[in-house]
Amino acid sequence: MKSPFQLIVKRTGKAIGDFDMIRGGDKVAVGISGGKDSLALIMTLKELQRRAREKYEIVPVYLSITDQPPRDTLFQFFDTLGMELKWFTSNIFQSVDAMIRERPGESPCRLCSRFRRAVLYERIKTLGCNKLALGHHLDDIIETYLLNLFFAGKIATMPPAAKAQSHDILLIRPFVYVREHLIIEFSQKSPIPFPDDSCCVLLPDCMSMRTVIKDWIGELRKRDERVMDNAFAALKKHDFFREDLHKKRGKEVMGDG
Repeated sequence: MKSPFQLIVKRTGKAIGDFDMIRGGDKVAVGISGGKDSLALIMTLKELQRRAREKYEIVPVYLSITDQPPRDTLFQFFDTLGMELKWFTSNIFQSVDAMIRERPGESPCRLCSRFRRAVLYERIKTLGCNKLALGHHLDDIIETYLLNLFFAGKIATMPPAAKAQSHDILLIRPFVYVREHLIIEFSQKSPIPFPDDSCCVLLPDCMSMRTVIKDWIGELRKRDERVMDNAFAALKKHDFFREDLHKKRGKEVMGDG
């Protein structure tokens, strides 16, 4: 029986092949948040890089939404991996905080995700990267579809790969076939201990609309464990993972996470 990490590596490799995410000669920035998803992603890509016939580079990148550096435990994690964590500061916190004061009810996660991605594109270009990998997994994709449907009035979700509108950067989500429970299992059994996750300063109670949707899906799964598999099958059946079709429908609106 395969371990959680072996399953993650296998499904990630399939996604990279299916959606032509990484090619030889690429320099891929991996967005690091400090949470389990992005840390599992960097370890998975490092393993796939080791096996790859055509060589490519991966660069872990952390973007602070303030002027504060990452926690020491995060630097220690990458020291153990034998990798250097590149990090940048920004004024995203001030921008988002001002906007949600002006627009009560606005999602801080949605605003932050939009700003963070735009800043990351600019920063990773200075490192010579042509691709940005994010740790969104299969559960995130389904949750984003429901967030858009119920709270933005749109039928859209996260594409596995998409060109940035104003940058020559390809955004990729190699975990598109990976369920969150596998990442949780791996993070708990990892030979390199994962740093403790912490709440975002924009969400002191750790509650977001994504958390609400996740809890709702959890209740549905108590009645039928196939809920997530059925949702993913429906999205595949209707070509939601074709980049050209996704652009026609519009980019993800509530893509926080």
